[in-house]
Amino acid sequence: MISGRHGNAVAAEMRNGVNVLKVFNAPFNPKSVKQVAQRSKFKFAIQSLACLRDLFKTTFRAQGGANYGISLAFKNCVAGISPDYSIDYTKMILSQGSINGSTNNSAEKSTGTSVMVTWVSSVKQSALASDNVNLVFFHNEFQEVVLKENCAKRTAGTLTVELPNEWAEGSVHCWIYFSLEDGSRNSTSNYIIQVQL
Repeated sequence: MISGRHGNAVAAEMRNGVNVLKVFNAPFNPKSVKQVAQRSKFKFAIQSLACLRDLFKTTFRAQGGANYGISLAFKNCVAGISPDYSIDYTKMILSQGSINGSTNNSAEKSTGTSVMVTWVSSVKQSALASDNVNLVFFHNEFQEVVLKENCAKRTAGTLTVELPNEWAEGSVHCWIYFSLEDGSRNSTSNYIIQVQL
C-alpha cells in the first residue's frame, strides 16, 4: 500500500480498502475582476451589517440567525459597483414568515426622541388579534439598533416608542413585523420610513 504525494500524483486508500492514484491539482484561487468584485461586496456586507448580528440572531433564530440575515441583505440590499457599495435599507428584510403583515404603515416623530408608529391590519386566518407587534429602529450614523419585541397587539393600530436620548436630531430607519403570541412564527418585515428626530 502506498499513500501521500508522489511527484504529480497522490495515492490514497479508499474506505473500501482499494488503493487509488490521482493526479495532483494545486488549489486554484481565481482572481478575475468579477470574482474580486464579488468578494469585496461580501466583505462590505459583513462589515456594514456587523451591528445587526444580534438583531438577526433574534429575528431569524428559526432560519439560521445572523448568517441568514446577512445573506438576505447581501442579496437584496447591497447596491453599487465595486468599490463604491451602499446599503439600501428600504429593501432590508429583518424577519420572514408566513403570517400576514400590515398595510398603510407610517411612523413620525412625536416629541423629543419618541416615534409614533401606526399600522392597519385586518384580522383573518393568518392574522390573529392576539398577534404581537415588533418594531425595529436603526440609527445608521451610530450603527445602533433598538428592537421593541411584543410591544403591542395587532389590533392596537398605533404605538409611541421612546428611543435613546443620544439619538436626538439623528435619522432613524423603521420596520414593523408581527409574531404569533407564542413566538413560533413571524410575518415578513415591512420597511416603514426614515424618520428625522
